[in-house]
Order: sequence, then structure tokens, then C-alpha cells
Amino acid sequence: MDESKRAVPTSRGQMLADEYGIKFFETSAKTNFNVEQVFFSVARDIKKRLIETDSKAEPQTIKISKPDPAKDSGTAQTKSACCGT
Repeated sequence: MDESKRAVPTSRGQMLADEYGIKFFETSAKTNFNVEQVFFSVARDIKKRLIETDSKAEPQTIKISKPDPAKDSGTAQTKSACCGT
């Protein structure tokens, strides 16, 4: 395409992409040039980042322990109000 007819000059687009650390693509919604390729490229990058983030996350552990009967030996038992018991 003629550089004078572009909404964003190639050099400006490339400069912004470099500044933000992202890939630069030239696309045209009018002619559908590169639109699908960019969409899938962005989706792959997002998926890759999510996988990397998940693999770096520390696993969450929840410990569940049974009540210690020795601690409760001198206290009154309370009944659950659930289901009439």
C-alpha cells in the first residue's frame, strides 16, 4: 500500500511495537490482509503466557485435620443444627 494512504506509517507501528515489546503486524480490515493470522498469533501468545504463569505458580495446599478428642474431653459436646440432629 502507498505509505501516504496509511492510517499509521509502518515505521510508527514498528516503533510502538518495539517500545511495548510486542510483535508488529501490518493488517488491513478493508482487504482482510493478515487479520486472521494476527488474531491466531495473539491467541497463541496469550495461551503460552498463561501456561508459563501456571507452571511458575506455587501449588496451594490446604491442610485439614481431625479434631483432637484429648483437647475436647472436658467441654460439653455441641450438636449440629443440620438436618435435625
